Amino acid sequence: MNKTILLIFALLIGGFTINAQESKYGIRIGANLSSISSDDITGDLDKSRIGVVVGFLADFRLTNKLRLQPEFQYSGQGNKDRDLRVNYLQLPVLLKYNITDIFNVQLGPQAGVKIWEWEDNQAGVTDFGTFDFAAVVGIGANITDNFFVDLRYALGLSNVFDEDAGLSIDGTSRNIQLSVGYRL
Repeated sequence: MNKTILLIFALLIGGFTINAQESKYGIRIGANLSSISSDDITGDLDKSRIGVVVGFLADFRLTNKLRLQPEFQYSGQGNKDRDLRVNYLQLPVLLKYNITDIFNVQLGPQAGVKIWEWEDNQAGVTDFGTFDFAAVVGIGANITDNFFVDLRYALGLSNVFDEDAGLSIDGTSRNIQLSVGYRL
């Protein structure tokens, strides 16, 4: 399924040429409300975590209404319980469709690499995998030509737990992200 999504995305992008004069770069910062969806996590362990997201972006004009926005970001995710906290470096690649000059909708894949997990896991309950893949959908608003706000939902497509660790835990990430940004 991941390969199919990436193939469709590559074909869509291949049909457009990027106008370099319409390229913008920027930063974004915001908050995550994340959790791990799993039948194997019970009780108080399933409470959501509030984390931070911060990153850099490029914004390329494809057509009058369509833009491509690849990003590189840090994201603190997982659940509230410290044994279920994990941080990622992520690469979302979003297609943005401008409904109006102010509002847009966003859709695309996201790949993440684990850079940290809680190491004092004395219960031996969790061991996170190295990679996380997600589908992202969102809405955005341009406050000015430079300032913007985004609201996104990322639905995990892969098991966040390490299947080679000998644990029989399955779970996918879920993440709501509210951020503000500035395009240069």
